[in-house]
Amino acid sequence: MAGEVPDPVIRSLLFAPANEARKVRRLVESGADAVVLDLEDAVADSQKIAARAIARAALPGLRGPLRCIRVNPLGTGLTEGDIAAAVCADLDALVLPKVEDPRDVEIADRLIRLSEEREGLAPGSILLLVLVETARGLTVSDRVARFADRDMRIVLGSGDLGTDLARPTIRGSLSDALAYGRGKLVYDARAAGLPGPIDGPCLFVRDLDALEADCRVGAELGHTGKVCIHPAQVPVVNRVFSPPPEELDYARQVIEAFEKAEAAGGAAIDVGGVFIDYPIVYKARRILALAASIAAVEGRVAKQGNVQ
Repeated sequence: MAGEVPDPVIRSLLFAPANEARKVRRLVESGADAVVLDLEDAVADSQKIAARAIARAALPGLRGPLRCIRVNPLGTGLTEGDIAAAVCADLDALVLPKVEDPRDVEIADRLIRLSEEREGLAPGSILLLVLVETARGLTVSDRVARFADRDMRIVLGSGDLGTDLARPTIRGSLSDALAYGRGKLVYDARAAGLPGPIDGPCLFVRDLDALEADCRVGAELGHTGKVCIHPAQVPVVNRVFSPPPEELDYARQVIEAFEKAEAAGGAAIDVGGVFIDYPIVYKARRILALAASIAAVEGRVAKQGNVQ
């Protein structure tokens, strides 16, 4: 099934306002797998047009992590201009917010293709990260995930979704209110052959214990990464969404023991008190493949960070 090991690996997706140079400079040093220059919620309405050129000019200096730009939602009148300004050889992915209809993805794809053609890029070369942020978006997320004309990942916009669903509160936890949506997106993405979705942010910027607990909930559900809203969150997110050393050791034990059993004609064994057959072996191989992919990403990001 497609998407067994996410390609590209995105454990951490760190956002910064495109028009705030200090925050943009901190992106590369953060160690995030992917960085997002935001043209939407983090930019004042009066600055949105000017932020387009600033974002595009900043892209060459962000080499290492996956380079993304979040455009404004369809219906604002800004999306077409945002996409035209953003798509270039230095861009890896576009983030499309507030998707509430499968046609939103079709429209965005057409606009991106026009810009890819204009820029001399291969059709479909820009990855599309689709933000599901409302109850209405969740009702169609299974259909959104089945869009097959462009490589795509699903991202949970938990801040906006919490506003849509939960009782009025700012400092309270939204975990219970978001439980259904977090789980549903995993099923929708995997059923469509996509990697597990990227979980929404933890809003408690200074509480890294709360962040880690929230990451573990998302990882257990099947999310493959998490949105970050501050560089301090990145190390915790990267650690939780990476296989721990003991899991890698056990995966190697499983594969070694199973290969010996298979050579002797067996296909069901016990390793450390756990029943092992082909599905568990496939999972062990995916864990090791994911670790290899993460190591490659970390090497690339660290190398570029040292160059800066």
